[in-house]
Amino acid sequence: MKKTVVLILVVLLAVLTVYFWPSSPESITKIPNAGAERTLQSGTVIGSEDAGKTYVWLGIPFAAPPIADLRWRSPQPVEPWTEALNATMFRDACVQLSGPLDGLPGDSGAVVGSEDCLYLNVWAPREHSSVNADKLPVMFWIHGGGNTIGTANTYDGSLLASGEQVVVVTINYRLGFFGWMSHPALRTSDRDALDASGNYANLDMIAALQWVADNIAHFGGDRNNITIFGESAGGRNVFSLMASPLAKGLFHRAIAQSGSVGTVPLWRAENFHDDTPPGQALSSREWLSLQLQNSGRAKDSKAARAAQLLMSDEETRDFMYSRSAQEILEGVSGGAGMYRAPQSFRDGTVLPTSTLYQLFSDPSRYNSVPLITGTNRDEAKLFLAQDPEFVELRFGVLPRVKDIQSYNEFSAYLSDGWKAMAVDGVADIIATNGSEPVFAYRWDWDEGGKNWLIDYSELLGAAHGLEVAYIFGEFDGAIGAPGLYTDNNSADRDLLAQEMRSYWSEFARTGTPATGRSGLLPQWRPWGNAGPNLMLLDTASGGGLRMVKEPMTVAMLKERIAQDQNITDLQSRCALHVQMFLLANAGDDVWDEAGYNALGCSGFYPWELAVER
Repeated sequence: MKKTVVLILVVLLAVLTVYFWPSSPESITKIPNAGAERTLQSGTVIGSEDAGKTYVWLGIPFAAPPIADLRWRSPQPVEPWTEALNATMFRDACVQLSGPLDGLPGDSGAVVGSEDCLYLNVWAPREHSSVNADKLPVMFWIHGGGNTIGTANTYDGSLLASGEQVVVVTINYRLGFFGWMSHPALRTSDRDALDASGNYANLDMIAALQWVADNIAHFGGDRNNITIFGESAGGRNVFSLMASPLAKGLFHRAIAQSGSVGTVPLWRAENFHDDTPPGQALSSREWLSLQLQNSGRAKDSKAARAAQLLMSDEETRDFMYSRSAQEILEGVSGGAGMYRAPQSFRDGTVLPTSTLYQLFSDPSRYNSVPLITGTNRDEAKLFLAQDPEFVELRFGVLPRVKDIQSYNEFSAYLSDGWKAMAVDGVADIIATNGSEPVFAYRWDWDEGGKNWLIDYSELLGAAHGLEVAYIFGEFDGAIGAPGLYTDNNSADRDLLAQEMRSYWSEFARTGTPATGRSGLLPQWRPWGNAGPNLMLLDTASGGGLRMVKEPMTVAMLKERIAQDQNITDLQSRCALHVQMFLLANAGDDVWDEAGYNALGCSGFYPWELAVER
């Protein structure tokens, strides 16, 4: 009996090593269906039947493969094909470090994916999927993953498409250094403004939206009713598309789930880390130094720095293009494969040189459309739960919070900061200055399973990324953990998921979530109204769906840090202030040097306290 108990424990421990991240789905190959044959601008595609009375088309190219001399170039038109394309299998994810979001079974090695990755997938209700059918709203999904990991291949759009009568599109886009690379060698006179922008992934998204505009009618979608929506980095990309003049007219509504209004000035993208002002730790010059050392052309970082400053633009570009995909990521690391590469540059062509806060104060300067923006109450717990500073692993795998009070307090700072900047800040600016409505939410579901091994309601709560499964209705392969969902919480979970899909699809259909597509939900009122302006998304046991007024502003957070009696030393207080406000959008919108000094922090150079978590 004792041996049996030990064996069960060992199995449980092995299973729990995958906590907080989705399981890798099996490769999907479907049988072509003649009813799913469509003739597009580039050629004919044949899809297949999928769950929920939908057709699905997988792996349709929307741009030419960005390989060889098309690396670090704007996406080019796809080469037309003459024979029917069998669109029944996902294509490769974009190049990334192996991790839980790459859509591949197991650990496939240090670097996975392909530079040939600009493909998209389409789900449509069968009865409305022909060119002659009534046109349905289109929901265009941009996956998250820090813009360095992830793929469209891990999202199944069948339930959302069939249950809510919409056409769902999911896309791949270049990631990390392949999607964003700002360097003077890529801005020479022989390259146009798009090639020189460095914002290649943003341009991939715009190319995919243009493909939708040109082709979605063949799948029953309405090219004049497109909603872009995304989570985490995908939400950040939603805000960037709202800001980009090149995306004007290509979408008509936007949903940013746990997004960010951060854009990067060129000095942060390019300078050495010890310059004044400092570049990011993985700026293009720091990355190039690493490449020179890895290739044997420099023995250390000092020599690499000297070498690259002597290289001409042509020599630098030739060297960059000579590196293989694997070599480009050699020596780069990060949690779950995610690394902090600079992204979303204020280049003046793809993205404006001003910040998004500045841009959103004038609706004539951005793509002003109805917007839903929201965060999860405990965003930061997904990341803190994997930080050894806060959580220890019993037996090497079972997570236990070391100090629940400090864990909750630090999570609240980071999570409330997320809400203050991506929800309240954005909504205040747009509602005050614009004519299109903005709707805000906070997702509060924290009813994860609790047993003698782990308490998810404490460890994760309403953590980052958990709400995505509620939109797609796919919980088995979603971000989560064994035991998060139980017989006790699954019924309420499923009801909340149904309600959220009803709100999301009604917004996609009309530009307001109102009472949901069902017409039976509480009225979701816009931010600018005088009363409650924030929709809390929760189950009945957590209070249910309800409108509240719970503001969270940067000013409130600065005051909280200044008055927090649990912060016992000045450097820690200054470091938290820096973490919250200087690293937010390079400090351009919310950093105040005088306020920092008023805390007594003048003796600490703020950039030396900045830790890029």
